[in-house]
Amino acid sequence: MKILIIGSAGAVGTVLVEGLRDRHELRGFDLAPTPSLSDSIVGDVSDFGSVRNAAEGMDAVIHLATGDQSWEGVLKCSSVGTYNVFEAANQAGVRRVAFASRAGLLSPYPRSITRTIDMPTRPGSYYSVSKAFGESIGYMYAEKHDLEVVCVRIGNFHRHRDQPEHPHHLSHGDAVRVFEQAVVHPGVRFEIVFGVSDSDWPLYDLEHGRKAIGYVPQDKSIVPIADRED
Repeated sequence: MKILIIGSAGAVGTVLVEGLRDRHELRGFDLAPTPSLSDSIVGDVSDFGSVRNAAEGMDAVIHLATGDQSWEGVLKCSSVGTYNVFEAANQAGVRRVAFASRAGLLSPYPRSITRTIDMPTRPGSYYSVSKAFGESIGYMYAEKHDLEVVCVRIGNFHRHRDQPEHPHHLSHGDAVRVFEQAVVHPGVRFEIVFGVSDSDWPLYDLEHGRKAIGYVPQDKSIVPIADRED
């Protein structure tokens, strides 16, 4: 597949580039260069023209870009930028968009409850509000424009630490697995899945991701019972 990774020079983006470039034709897009890609565009996701040009000829887009978490940063990058990505994909005839949402949309729920994708979101910051917006606009583009959309609710991701230690964590290998499945799995219209690794503490419903896009995490955290209490 020809895949545009928006945010390709970031923490998740660099891991995806490394994990996907042997199997897919990748194009990077970021404020900073992506040295490991020959097809790399330096641009701002808030500039529609730049995003539209980057989306041309692509089969899928993985949208990872985020700004700072101030209202101004969220408005420019995570709100206007997210609209730009979906509209550019629609205009360019891109088949599917994988949008990086966040598992933290459900963080206010008690730790004794397994999070499922049908729970109402409870954003606790401007950044989380922008992720709820991204899921909603993704649904609209799926319904109105027949764009295939997968929203991946990412947990905690560490650039320099791979092994998951908590059910919130997403390992490097599982990040590649979930985003690859988000763009290649057939028969998707609109889906929300959790982008976390496996755990012996079932804080997140991973079965839905298996059924919806075939995401089967391979890394697993082992959490002491004492750490699971509210």
